[in-house]
Amino acid sequence: MDVYTHFEDLSNEILFEIFDYLHAFEIFTSFTLLNRRISSILQSIPFRIVILKKHCRRQIDFLSSHLTFHDHQVISIKTFDTIRDDSSIISLLFNRHNFINLKSCSFFTINSLTRLENVIKQIKNLNQLISFSIYQPNNKNLNENYKYDLTRIILLNKLSSLRSVVLKYPYDYLDISNYTSIASNLISLKLWISGSPSTVSVYSILSILRLCHRIQYLSIIMEQKIDESENNDIIVSIEAPPMNDNDRPILSQVISFELSIIAMCDNHSIGYILRCMPNLKYFYFHLLVRSAEWPFPDELLNGYVWQQIFPILNLDIIIKSFEYFVRKYSNWHMIIDRWTLDCQYEEEFVMLRTLNYHKHKSTITPDIPCIYCGSFDTRSTTAMIDDHYSFYSNMRNLKIVMTEKRPNITWSSPLFQQITYLLVEMPIINSSWWNNLFNIVNFRETNDNNRAQHIAIDLSNFVYLSNVIHLEFRSTFPVSRWKDIQFILQACSNVITLIINTPLLLLSKLIDNSFLIRIFKQIKMVKSITENIFFPSNFALKFVQRFPSLTDIELQRNGYDPQFVEYKHAIESIRCAYDEDSTITLLVDHLTDYPGILNIQIQHTNEYHSPIHNDEQGKLQLKRRVLLRRDQSGFGFNIVGKEDTFLILNYI
Repeated sequence: MDVYTHFEDLSNEILFEIFDYLHAFEIFTSFTLLNRRISSILQSIPFRIVILKKHCRRQIDFLSSHLTFHDHQVISIKTFDTIRDDSSIISLLFNRHNFINLKSCSFFTINSLTRLENVIKQIKNLNQLISFSIYQPNNKNLNENYKYDLTRIILLNKLSSLRSVVLKYPYDYLDISNYTSIASNLISLKLWISGSPSTVSVYSILSILRLCHRIQYLSIIMEQKIDESENNDIIVSIEAPPMNDNDRPILSQVISFELSIIAMCDNHSIGYILRCMPNLKYFYFHLLVRSAEWPFPDELLNGYVWQQIFPILNLDIIIKSFEYFVRKYSNWHMIIDRWTLDCQYEEEFVMLRTLNYHKHKSTITPDIPCIYCGSFDTRSTTAMIDDHYSFYSNMRNLKIVMTEKRPNITWSSPLFQQITYLLVEMPIINSSWWNNLFNIVNFRETNDNNRAQHIAIDLSNFVYLSNVIHLEFRSTFPVSRWKDIQFILQACSNVITLIINTPLLLLSKLIDNSFLIRIFKQIKMVKSITENIFFPSNFALKFVQRFPSLTDIELQRNGYDPQFVEYKHAIESIRCAYDEDSTITLLVDHLTDYPGILNIQIQHTNEYHSPIHNDEQGKLQLKRRVLLRRDQSGFGFNIVGKEDTFLILNYI
């Protein structure tokens, strides 16, 4: 039998969700007097009033008649004042109803004849109002007295709930100097400053800024209105009022500023305004030139001018500003480091660290992003910058990108001397036609040697390489830069852990490099970074011979040759290399049955501590340890831990 579900069968929760998508007129039109249950629900839901220009007076009267018993449930009003066949709708609504719980209110295109006294009276007492907006087209005049009252009530409103205000109607704000401050909890403000050139200018914005102590998002339209009957030829310059940098308003909270200018301006006026916002992150600038007689600010089309408007952070000025603390406190010092984080967008990272010699040392380890060495710059309050490492005494890990641009070295000893884990990344060099030609005739080797030596030297200026014991070459490290790896490995004389891209591990120029034999012999752990490549079977013997001190191997990839570990050469080389040991331990992802393995003992390895980077340790501690014992026939296995994604060998 067919089963039908009616609208009334839906749960109250679903009906609440449905009504949340509808505005008040739609709800009253569709659901009024439907049944007792729906009527009961309509008594408890919030209402949102939306009145558009397409509506007619009959619809407004219908809406108003039902709001009589529901106006206290209205939380949002968005209405045009002029509709299809009537006007002054805003006045009609606020004269008939009292919206005591209103949270959001937006008025559009207020008619010049609309009476707003009752509207203004209600707004004063809206204790839950969060957002208030007026959008008035330029060709629709609003009564000047109402502008004054609305501006004063909204901007001086002490309501703790108000967060966002949009007053998009032209107003000169000449009386703004009488205000002490605007609503204290306001974080977003949009204003339209408009007047004749004799009354307002770009510098009129400053009177607004003096009141915006807690504003985070600021948008201002600056407009100079020109009377067509006036002689515009007299407008030839921008007169800046007397200004004192010490009296300049500082808006430390502003992070976004949108400035639209329909007035005469220049780079000096805009620069002065922007310097009031030291923490600005987003700046949107619109310039409209209304009259051909107005001088066009050509300098604003010059990128160098904008560089002056947004000056580069001067490290020397910052360091100098802290001289007072150096003089006042014994052994107190500060450094400031700066480098580019993203070469494409030139985002900068700035680190300020202080140092005071005392018996209670800080245990906080700084978390700094990857250093692009070519852009690194540093300053210190100390006479000698060579104690830079003491400001990072707890830091052990460092990530650094060796850029093609060499750093400007102003220090004589490594900046980060305590580093034991070093991650190095290298950009790919795009080979030109000439480089390819030189490569063919073997003329490029000398250039590669020189460049690689410079890379190692530059790296040694940042890190005391003899202290590095864990060395990682990022997966993006190009194979063509193998020579750089050679010189870096030679400089890291005490390294025991090597994390490297798989193609580089297999590269004959590295694995057979005579300069690296001594380094390879002391390495105890090798980890290959995931790469879609197979390990050839005949590589196992060479691998064990090159790294005779290995205790840990982690080979990761999308797929590997199973014969890598079951091939006869590999097993024989393992036996030879560890002939004195009686056991071999493998770490695998999960418990696995290996056919043919005798005398297997399985135990958890929670006590295992990996020498690799910290965020890998949790992963390795979840592995299981499989202990293979030697008997008279050897280890007695054919397949040693074949896994889907990786293999880890731990030789004891």
